[in-house]
Amino acid sequence: MKNRFSLSDLDKIYSTHWKKGYGSIAKSEVLFIQKLIEEYRPQNFIEVGMASGISGGSIAQMLDWCGAKTFTSIDYDNTFFGDPTKPNGFLIEKIYQGNNIEVAKLPFTTTLDLSSIGAKFDMGFIDANHQHPWPLIDTLLLYPFLTSRKILIHHDLKLFRRQDIVYGIGPKYLFDQFPERYRITTIEGGQNIFALDMSEIGVERLKNIAMDAFSLPWSLRSPLDESTISGVAKNLENVYGSDLKNLFLKSTGKFNPIP
Repeated sequence: MKNRFSLSDLDKIYSTHWKKGYGSIAKSEVLFIQKLIEEYRPQNFIEVGMASGISGGSIAQMLDWCGAKTFTSIDYDNTFFGDPTKPNGFLIEKIYQGNNIEVAKLPFTTTLDLSSIGAKFDMGFIDANHQHPWPLIDTLLLYPFLTSRKILIHHDLKLFRRQDIVYGIGPKYLFDQFPERYRITTIEGGQNIFALDMSEIGVERLKNIAMDAFSLPWSLRSPLDESTISGVAKNLENVYGSDLKNLFLKSTGKFNPIP
């Protein structure tokens, strides 16, 4: 019985479902995630950033082959940016047609809402807003909900190189703040995807990493609203203490653009 994707399998999936402008992860990047799933055997996986569902459907299938239990994909809205006539995640069921994995698609949900989901996760994939500090915020807010090995995958490490006006610097800033011993990288696909092994990173170490990262100039195209600022600040204080919360609020004063 087949139990993993080959490159030719992914060629068929992408030729059937992928279209220009979908912004999906590359086939080699799917294989990178597959290696991590096979090595660490997560039981419960979360994806932040649903998009078309190519990555979500592929991950759900790989989780099925590895005997996992759940796959949860969240997104801040319910409209796919690559085709506004379609909902986010519309390809998940087309690619994963099994029934061994409990799949949950949660639109209008962000990492600020994780406590309301009422679940813990062994592994996550963050491929949402790449503007700094969003990849950092998503990482910090997801960290307390990670169990076991705490493997957190990030996409678009090299996005900033392709932009004339650099907004998508968030994954690069995040990557650079973590010592090399915490990084899992690949030479495939232009080194555009990486993972962080956060199993040995305690709250205090992560707080110090975050304080440096929040102090780097932000690259937001539109400002964080008061509700988001309040929600992030509250979560940061609850997990990491008042020092990080206060630095985050100070950084909003320096870097959050005023409309």
